Amino acid sequence: MKKFLNSITNNSIGILRKPVIFEIIQSVFQGQPFFVILLAVQELIKPLDGQGIDANRLYMLLAWLAASIVLLFFFGKAVYNMEHSAAYTIGSEGRLALGEYLRKLSMGFYKGRDPGDITALLLQDYSNIETMISNLLMAAIGAVVLPVVFFFFLLPFDWRLTLLTVAPIPLAGLGAFISQKIVMYTGTRHIKAKNEASSRMLEYLDGMKNIKAFNLQGEKFQRLHKAFDLLKRKSIQQEAVTGPSVILAVWILNAGIALVMLMGIKFLLVGTLSLGNFLIFLIVGTRMYDPLSKVMINFVELTYYSISGKRIRELYSVKPLPEPEKSNIPDKHNVEFEHVWFHYHDTDVLRDVSFRLEENTMTALVGPSGAGKSTITRLIARFWDVNKGVIKVGGIPLSNIKNEDLISRISMVFQDVYLFNDTILENIKIGNAEASPEEVRAAAVKARCHEFIEKLPKGYDTVVGEGGSTLSGGEKQRISIARAILKDSPIVLLDEATASLDPENELHIQDAIGELVKGRTLIVIAHRLSTITHANQILVLKDGEIAERGTHDELLQDSDGVYAGMWNEQRKAHNWKVGSKSYSGIIGK
Repeated sequence: MKKFLNSITNNSIGILRKPVIFEIIQSVFQGQPFFVILLAVQELIKPLDGQGIDANRLYMLLAWLAASIVLLFFFGKAVYNMEHSAAYTIGSEGRLALGEYLRKLSMGFYKGRDPGDITALLLQDYSNIETMISNLLMAAIGAVVLPVVFFFFLLPFDWRLTLLTVAPIPLAGLGAFISQKIVMYTGTRHIKAKNEASSRMLEYLDGMKNIKAFNLQGEKFQRLHKAFDLLKRKSIQQEAVTGPSVILAVWILNAGIALVMLMGIKFLLVGTLSLGNFLIFLIVGTRMYDPLSKVMINFVELTYYSISGKRIRELYSVKPLPEPEKSNIPDKHNVEFEHVWFHYHDTDVLRDVSFRLEENTMTALVGPSGAGKSTITRLIARFWDVNKGVIKVGGIPLSNIKNEDLISRISMVFQDVYLFNDTILENIKIGNAEASPEEVRAAAVKARCHEFIEKLPKGYDTVVGEGGSTLSGGEKQRISIARAILKDSPIVLLDEATASLDPENELHIQDAIGELVKGRTLIVIAHRLSTITHANQILVLKDGEIAERGTHDELLQDSDGVYAGMWNEQRKAHNWKVGSKSYSGIIGK
């Protein structure tokens, strides 16, 4: 239980201490009205024994009852606020802590997980935790405490009926235990089906443009239909298989009322139980089952929500990339690969790769898809750790540099640019959150995006939509370069930044890249070989190995080499005719 509570509270279990204590006190207060009524009943049945009724005592009991009800109201209100405040604080802080933890995990984690499942952890699972703490967990604590209070109150009156009163509870607990095991089995599958449906919905909405363009409504909708049909079946199963055990548990508790009445009448008839004590058990003893019946009904939901805590705990068991206690900050920014091996899902992506990138030079990575080009850039940024070998920056292994110190020295511009649903100003400031508006504009001018930004309805305050949906690919790419310029890092990684752009946009972006890479260590993944003819070093990758290396002119000397073949193919591809019209590409001239 402690591990579970630590996982859902991010090791801040102390936040629950005060709400739990006050919930216990409130549960004791909840028994006050019953105790007062019992004392009043004892007073009212005195004439049966030939005694007179003490009216003053009844007035005192009435005052006690009124005071306990008022206190219960105000105390209950305070407990309610306390419990919900703790629940939503846990949810808020837990999501932020989980988001920070996710940032520290390697990219391999994300490759193996469905985005919908990760989203559910942050949103749905923590919503379940909030509901569990604010409504179910605290109510369960109260449901346990109140019967304990009643037990010790009833024991002096008649130990036999007291034991009979509590006898059904262990049997009902057995039914709850069975339902717990069932819920843990079916609930895990239900949550999986729910997350799958969420993922398919995101896929359907994100792919709507392609679905319409290729007339795939039926096929793609079928994927969504199957996901929601599975969710429906798992939801019905979740309710159907757990219901009988819960109903049985509640029935056993209700049977306890009949047992107390039956045995009480028997003891009353043989003279071993007084009428007053019998009435006490009828009034208070049977009330013992009310909170337990409620908790039995809610126990299934409580168990179901606890699966969210288990999922969160499992995520925290995924080890982040190790970091040194003290960071060794490099003075220089040359990059070295020394006999690096890297595999993903038991498939070697890089095999014994070694090279050196000097400071203030440009190194280009070329080769067919899947050769390992992007993997090299991501290993430099330490999105993953190598399986064998070592990568160094400034002569220091990446494992000896804290991630924040490493990333602060690297700017990245990828082919697929993601912009947040925020203003252009804030999207560029991702490169440097402390930058002034003037510095942002200066970076935008260098990135050749200031002109089109100024033409937008609100200029730099224009909201670009989720993923930058209101901008073109070339505009997003230039904003991405503005981010990198604003970050002003000594190492720059360009991953096919111009691969899918039209000639006009490519010209703007080549100019922007020219501003970005001045005086920096540049690693560029090139699709168009004409853009890297002046690189200080070109590494040609094939099947995870460096097949060739050298300058553009050196590599062309081997007419049978991989690079020379790629160069000749691109020259041919960019000089072709349709009818009588000639088209020349932007490279190879």
